[in-house]
Amino acid sequence: MTAPRTEKFGISAAITTPFTQTGAVDTALLCAHAKSVLDQGCASVTLGGTTGEGPSLSLSETIPAYKALTAASIDPAKIVFGILQSALPDAIEAARQVSSLGCKYILVAPPYYFKGVSNAGLVAWFDQFLTAISDTGLNVILYHIPQMTAAPITPDMVGAIIKAHPSMIAGVKDSSGDWDNAMTLLDRFSDRHILIGDERMLGAAIKRGASGAICGVANIAPGLLIPLLDGKEPDKNLTPLVNALLEYPVTPVIKALVAHVTDTPAWRRVRAPLVELDQGQYESITNTYNRLFESGND
Repeated sequence: MTAPRTEKFGISAAITTPFTQTGAVDTALLCAHAKSVLDQGCASVTLGGTTGEGPSLSLSETIPAYKALTAASIDPAKIVFGILQSALPDAIEAARQVSSLGCKYILVAPPYYFKGVSNAGLVAWFDQFLTAISDTGLNVILYHIPQMTAAPITPDMVGAIIKAHPSMIAGVKDSSGDWDNAMTLLDRFSDRHILIGDERMLGAAIKRGASGAICGVANIAPGLLIPLLDGKEPDKNLTPLVNALLEYPVTPVIKALVAHVTDTPAWRRVRAPLVELDQGQYESITNTYNRLFESGND
C-alpha cells in the first residue's frame, strides 16, 4: 500500500474450502464457488481464512488452490491470501510464495499457540514478519479475531506496527464483534481499510467510515451485504440469519448452507477437528434459511 486508501475495499467472501471424499481440496468446486460470489458482486475472495479452515490447511494445499483460482481466470488482485501460521518461517514462506504468483493482499493473523504472551511479543513477531517480506510489495491486513487466537491485536499494537511499517499495512480486519474496538480503529486509522467481520455491525460501521468486510455470509448471501457499501439500511433478514448461524460452529454451518443453496452435498464436508452438522442440525438451519428467504429475497 503506497498511499492511504481512496476507495472502499468492498465485500470479500471468506470462502469456504471444499473437500473431496478423500479429504483433498476440491479445486474445481472452489473455483466455481469463487466465480459465483464474484459474479454476485463481491469485490474479492479471501482464501484460507477462518471460514476457509486456513489453520487446517498446509501451504502445499493453499498454494495450489491459489494457482487453481488464477488458472480459472480470477484476477490475482481479487484474491486475498490468508496466512494463519504461528511459525514465523512458515508465515514468511507463505507470503513470499504467494507474492511470486501475483498476490496483492494478504490477511495475517498473530501467532496463537502460546497463551499469555505480551503485546510486545506479538508486535515483535509482526515486525520480524514484515521486515522479511518488505521487498514483496504485499499489502498486509492485520487479522484481529481474539475469540479464536486468544491473541488480540489492540489499536495501540496496530499503531506501533503501522509506525514501523507504514507502507505495508493496508488495514485491519476486526472480527471481534466489539463495536467500541471497531470505532477506535476507525477513529485512529481512517486512512486504512478497516474491515468488519460481524455482518450485523457492517451497515452502521460503513456509515462511520468502514471500508468493507471479509465475512462468511458472503458465501451464501452477498446480496444482503453489498448494498450496505452505499449506505443503505440492512436487509431485515441479515441479523436473524447471522444470529441463526451463530447457534452452530460457524464454518460447518456456512458450509451446510452453501451445500443447500447450491444443491451440492459435498460442500458439507469439513476437516477434523471440525465435524459437519448432523442431519437434524442441517435440517434446522436450512429450514430457518428457507423461512427467511422464502419470498425469493437474497
